[in-house]
Amino acid sequence: MKKNSSSRSAFINSRTLIGFVLLFMGALLALFAFGGAFSQKFAALPAPKGGGSGIPLSKIPGEPLQGIQVQTPANYTGPRNDRRPVKPVYTRPLRDLPKIPPSLAIRREVHEPQRPKAPTDTPTGGFMQTFSGAALSAPTPTGVSWDGVGVGLAGFSPSSNPPDTNGRVGAKQYVQWNNTSFAVFNKTTGDLLYGPVAGNTLFQSLGGDCATHNDGDPVVSFDILAGRWVLSQFVVGGSPDFSHQCVAVSQTEDATGAYFLYDFVTDSVNGVDYPKTGVWPDGYYMSGHIFNASFTAYLAGRIFVFEREQMLKGLPARQLQADLKRYANKPQFGFLPSDLDSLTPPPTGEAAFVIGPHPTSVNRLTSARVAVTWGGAPKIKLTEDLIQQTWGIPPCVSDTDAGDHRDCVPQPAPATPTDYLDNLDFRLMYRLAYRNFGGNPVQESLVGNVTVKGGNSKPDHGAIRWYEFRNAGSSTTTPTVLQASTYDPDTAYRWMGSIAMDKDHNIALGYSKSSTSIKPGIYVTGRLGNDPLNTLGAEAQVTAGIGVQTAGAGNRWGDYSAMTVDPVDQCTFYYTNEYLKTNGAFNWSTRIASFKFASCAPAPAWGTLTGTVRSSPSNATLSGVVVTLSNGYAGATNEDGVYSFLVPPGTYTATATDADRNCTSASPSNSTVTITSGGTSTQDFLMVGTSNLQENGVTIDDSGGNDNGVINSNECVNLNVALKNNGCANATGISATLTTTTPGVTVIQGSSSYPDLAIDATGANSTPFQIQTSASFDCGTEIEFDLNLTFPNGSKTVSFSVPTCTGGANRTFSGLLDSNDPTQADRMGRDGQPSGCGGKACPGGGFPGTKRFQTFEFDNNGASAACFTVTINAIAQGAGDIESAAYLGTYDPTNLCLNYLGDSGVVGLGGPPPTHVDSASYSFTVPAHGHFVVVVNTTGTITASAPFRGIVSGFFDTDAGPGPCP
Repeated sequence: MKKNSSSRSAFINSRTLIGFVLLFMGALLALFAFGGAFSQKFAALPAPKGGGSGIPLSKIPGEPLQGIQVQTPANYTGPRNDRRPVKPVYTRPLRDLPKIPPSLAIRREVHEPQRPKAPTDTPTGGFMQTFSGAALSAPTPTGVSWDGVGVGLAGFSPSSNPPDTNGRVGAKQYVQWNNTSFAVFNKTTGDLLYGPVAGNTLFQSLGGDCATHNDGDPVVSFDILAGRWVLSQFVVGGSPDFSHQCVAVSQTEDATGAYFLYDFVTDSVNGVDYPKTGVWPDGYYMSGHIFNASFTAYLAGRIFVFEREQMLKGLPARQLQADLKRYANKPQFGFLPSDLDSLTPPPTGEAAFVIGPHPTSVNRLTSARVAVTWGGAPKIKLTEDLIQQTWGIPPCVSDTDAGDHRDCVPQPAPATPTDYLDNLDFRLMYRLAYRNFGGNPVQESLVGNVTVKGGNSKPDHGAIRWYEFRNAGSSTTTPTVLQASTYDPDTAYRWMGSIAMDKDHNIALGYSKSSTSIKPGIYVTGRLGNDPLNTLGAEAQVTAGIGVQTAGAGNRWGDYSAMTVDPVDQCTFYYTNEYLKTNGAFNWSTRIASFKFASCAPAPAWGTLTGTVRSSPSNATLSGVVVTLSNGYAGATNEDGVYSFLVPPGTYTATATDADRNCTSASPSNSTVTITSGGTSTQDFLMVGTSNLQENGVTIDDSGGNDNGVINSNECVNLNVALKNNGCANATGISATLTTTTPGVTVIQGSSSYPDLAIDATGANSTPFQIQTSASFDCGTEIEFDLNLTFPNGSKTVSFSVPTCTGGANRTFSGLLDSNDPTQADRMGRDGQPSGCGGKACPGGGFPGTKRFQTFEFDNNGASAACFTVTINAIAQGAGDIESAAYLGTYDPTNLCLNYLGDSGVVGLGGPPPTHVDSASYSFTVPAHGHFVVVVNTTGTITASAPFRGIVSGFFDTDAGPGPCP
């Protein structure tokens, strides 16, 4: 085995600077338990084989891993039944958290699932509307319309396709989460309030797979019963558990505020795809498609329920799961849970609804009523039946094997038939919107839609079939169909629908429309509540398509869109969908627009609850205090101590809490507040508690030593330790003593006073602390300090640590792989996810063939574990790709996972076009004084690779200081 020497170097060029930026960003994320490394944007890959379900095609290169242990329909073991509560993590306000730019978010490459075969029978009967309806029966624009996340917003550049367009309107804001990035807008003006940022920005505080993965398939919900946002995205390919749903519940009605975060393991061994959520009083319901881990076999349709009441309080919460019934041994697919739109909740204790297409016949829909009980022995019960109603399979016009049978929806030139768009067949399209109109008996309505075949035309075209289901308050009955019709006014292809109903029974339906002469654009139609049944009105254009999608985007389009209703006025519809501004691929834009029916009179306006929260007896205002009403609505005080939020009219109990500030009680402890329509109610609070002194930064002064701003061995250093009073009362008469038990460190001067600190004030020690490291101090050891504080009303120890000997010089290496290098018979799989400081599971091999490799050896020269980053530059385009991995101690080419630390993960490094990547970085952690080996190998059998140069950063600076303190 040939060994290559490494050298210390100050080598700097543009690629090195990229490495430094990546290292800095990785270190920043490590502070939030983020285990992944950042990656740049890469060229698009060809579409993976599959059939168009939920997983987006990504620009980030990856490949399916080999040797995955997968379940099959024969050995499938059913849903996960772990009912242990999941503990949440509380975040600071989202607007104050570090933001991950969308272009730097890592996304694992997972091949598109192989969805089940659709029924082959023919729909029998069913109403079809072949005319354009009345203009008065369509909703009219409100004038509020703006570009969402996509090309045209804040320099955003798509890195995956399709956009998975999803959004929701709340009390004051609109949240849109498209695939792997989200943003928050003012719902009245469309002004951008936050973002766009990568989706996993939200989950950094949670750590684990939810922080390191940014896999998309997001859903935005607004819990109208509590005024909270519920944002979620999935994880596939996690470790050790394969599938997760990462759920964030806002602590207030402000989407840019603080959240409760949950990591629910949805399946340990299988892939959970295409999750769709719905709000219901007894839980947050979610539908999911269960595939094996390689996404080559569809196993089951499953319903998940998350414990809403606990999640609203930020308490440990459980989940329940149940697989839907199989028909003719075929699992259900494309179903949706009911999603509450009305302020009037379902009748107390009523079971949720799940409706979907029948897996073996287009002449029936499936129905499940889902009842859950929590308590000490939580359980879930399904009552399943059939709805005698037709649906259908839309035509796939081009329908080639090369297009994975997703080249279905025609577009004008320059698009060719192989560029035609995915029609997302065999599923109800998001959402199944629910509304309770009350009455005796209770009248409940649900609306849904599916894409079907339109009338005869050349080429064939698709149309949208829509439904209104009714129920009368029973938890076991199967909903009936009040009306159902296929909207097909001409020969254009309509698909990607989303539907909702306002408080007056008016319906709005949004969708995409395209043909060989119409570029794919965004349209809406609708009906008044008193229109003849089974009819819709005239069509209105939201945004005309300006471009067509061309080769390279995998034929993907939408995957879903979202029609939602303003929770306040209960009349205004907000719709978001995809369109293109120019011809191309991976260049999607989205639009958000609002509409309403002129006849719909707004519901009684919500009122405002506001007030100021102060401490007692100081009378200082307090930020971050949460005021919560008995219905769950909540608001947090701003930097001036003022809170304000919208609430439906009614009488509630208000409480104020802030345990993080050491606030122990509020006055009043419980206050009855009455909210009137359009009015403002004021409730102030006084909080009683104690101070809360916390370390707020350490400044190192080693001007008498090495003068490099770092603590080294054999050095005298002065320390200034800032404190901040994050408490509920002022802190006075503060004195401090600094101590340490770290070997080789002596505190020379350890006593100082601090200034009086008002609430939220900061201050440093009046006399610098002074320490001395010995000549034998083990460089790299973190020094653990205790700052022992005393003050008139108590004492406290603030513990903190200071790293040492950081900032060592980078090491470099270089090479070229050819026939002179040793060989190995396998190589590491590339999952599109470069490892981070927190590590990742070894991807394993399974790619036989002769590969060439070189090794480069290094040592962690410090006394503590350290995160190292390897950047491989391979600008030249070689005959084949290379990859890199790191190992602790030794490298055994016959056992790729033995001693594994991390790997580059990407496809295309140093390879030929079109997937060429000229640089890749990855990180890993090495134990104190550990030896590690960096391996670079070819991924295929080639004569010679492109030249490469590597940079390894993260070493310690072991230069000793000049001696003891004078």
